[in-house]
Amino acid sequence: MRLKTSHWHKSVTDQDHSNIVKVSAMTTKTEKTIYKISTLEKGLNILEILAENGSLSVTELAKLSGQNRSASHRFLAALKDLGYLHQGADSKYSLSLKLFEIANKIDDIDTVRSLARSFMRELSNLYGETVNLGRLDGSDIIVVDAVLGTEVIKFDSHIGDRSPAHTLAMGKAILASRSDEEQQEYLNKCVFKALTSHTITDKQSLQSELVKIKNQGYSIDDEEWALGLRCIAIPIFNAPLPSYAISVSGPTSRMNPEKIEKLRSDLMMAGRAISDQLRQG
Repeated sequence: MRLKTSHWHKSVTDQDHSNIVKVSAMTTKTEKTIYKISTLEKGLNILEILAENGSLSVTELAKLSGQNRSASHRFLAALKDLGYLHQGADSKYSLSLKLFEIANKIDDIDTVRSLARSFMRELSNLYGETVNLGRLDGSDIIVVDAVLGTEVIKFDSHIGDRSPAHTLAMGKAILASRSDEEQQEYLNKCVFKALTSHTITDKQSLQSELVKIKNQGYSIDDEEWALGLRCIAIPIFNAPLPSYAISVSGPTSRMNPEKIEKLRSDLMMAGRAISDQLRQG
């Protein structure tokens, strides 16, 4: 049997040429990206796309990023685990406020903070207590602005402070105004950590509290976050369902029922005014 050497030689030559082309292309690509980390670039690109487009599904993100659905899902899951994203009840992904903690600027925070600031100062001057602006981020509330009161208080708020939503008047005010589906999702995922002996520590109690808050339009934190501290809060409707809330807090010795009642009226009036301005754009 005669070996077809010419055919064999041609096949080897073609294969060698193909390998050379591939190696050459790989070398060129490596030289161009020697100072870049492609995985990091893709992750940052996803954050930028979400910042520009808001909540997106895996499919929507894949289309905008130019990656396949499987790769997009892996990146989204990793970014969620790292705390940069959170996943809503509709399974869509959106930015968390972890970037705000790093860069102190994200989403519509500047707009809400700018509109709320004058009302916060007025409330603080009128009652002498600390006024906070908070935003729901996943299962937590992050303080995005604070006006310290003229009266002495043991617990001062700091921008960037993060606490479980169910322990704060601001958190409960926001949750009470969210949809039934979002409330149920929070209740199912909530880790009912007790910060004081007054903290709500079970699903049924929090659910009942949210119904009460929704009916009355305001929320009270009665030493649930810190002993000796009492707060009243109202939601800020920056959208059909709120993400923000304003609270006035002070020691229980000053935040008595009479003061709370006076505060309630002025605070709710301020909340309506801020919400109306946000809706008007």
